[in-house]
Amino acid sequence: MSKQRKFNARRFFDGFLGHEDELAALFTHHDKTLPEPFTTEAAAKAASKNLGSSDPMTILFYQIDDLATPKGRDIILSTAKSFEIEKDVPGADVTNQRVAMWLWRKDKAAFESAMDRLAASGIQGGQIALFPGKSASIIEDDAAAITGFVKQLNANIELWKGAERFTIHHYRDGKTLVILVFCERTAEVNWEMDPGSSVVKTRIGRPVIQDVLFYDESTGELEIEASHSKHREVLRNSFAVGVMDDNSFFPMEEHTRVLNLGKLIELDFNLLVRAGHTAKITSITLSQLIERKSFTATLSANGKDVVKILNAKNAAGLLNNTLIKSVRIELTLGAGRINRKSIELSGDNRIKFNRASHADEVYRYLRHWNLMETGAVEDHNAA
Repeated sequence: MSKQRKFNARRFFDGFLGHEDELAALFTHHDKTLPEPFTTEAAAKAASKNLGSSDPMTILFYQIDDLATPKGRDIILSTAKSFEIEKDVPGADVTNQRVAMWLWRKDKAAFESAMDRLAASGIQGGQIALFPGKSASIIEDDAAAITGFVKQLNANIELWKGAERFTIHHYRDGKTLVILVFCERTAEVNWEMDPGSSVVKTRIGRPVIQDVLFYDESTGELEIEASHSKHREVLRNSFAVGVMDDNSFFPMEEHTRVLNLGKLIELDFNLLVRAGHTAKITSITLSQLIERKSFTATLSANGKDVVKILNAKNAAGLLNNTLIKSVRIELTLGAGRINRKSIELSGDNRIKFNRASHADEVYRYLRHWNLMETGAVEDHNAA
């Protein structure tokens, strides 16, 4: 059994003070009654009564609570726009809990999409493998593709150590099909009213492993981000066989493309962007081999003049034996926090940024800047 997960019942139910009718509708939906008079303690006890191992009300509480954050609110706004329901979004005076509840009541499909985007935004920069496909193939039917993927993944479950079951979510981001893979194990859940106190203990399925696949129809490339190479191979095979009906559609991992951070220290490197977009390098860490010494020196540069520093050191011949350890690029694609991307690239082939939206745009820029070794660079008029 995996680690327990805590749920702050007081904070959650306090978000509905003065608006108990909204919370009562959720209770009614699950054949329960919100107690009167309303208190957070009474609501928590009523909600936790007769919980089962996969109680849908408990799971929904966790989902709403996960979205009830500033980042979750941004994702809700972005999701509402994509589902064309943005005109009805509650205002800034409404608590995050009530906004998340509003989306669930308004459109269940939009709520699930928001949860998927939240999960994708929380990926912790696992090691990537970028598989160039045989061709840029369009997926005509996402549902059929996911069905085939799940069937093949379950056929491979014995190759995935510790898996009890898989839960698969997916969503579209432009021409990119995003697939989230949750490997679930049973976890104990503690509902807390105050630190150190609990209302109830129960067990629910908890996604303890989260991997993700990004298939770009415009290039035919499949990115798999997972913590273990064996898992990446299972996912590659499941997509190739289950979706493309061809295990050789994508190469094995030793032939995948990787990040090309060496471009950053070339004198002619520039972050060209479209009109209305901005990009700048905000930090970089270099590992420099010192001649006749058995150690490396690390340079960390932070601030607005990173490119200037690199150009100066390169011109002075100081970067001849240098490796890029990591770099952070700030990319702005429009107004609002959801459109500001902090992209962290590491020399061990890791990419980390909020993938709740515009993932296809970020990858398009990384290819255009030649920071990804993806063959010919597409001309998207990025300049």
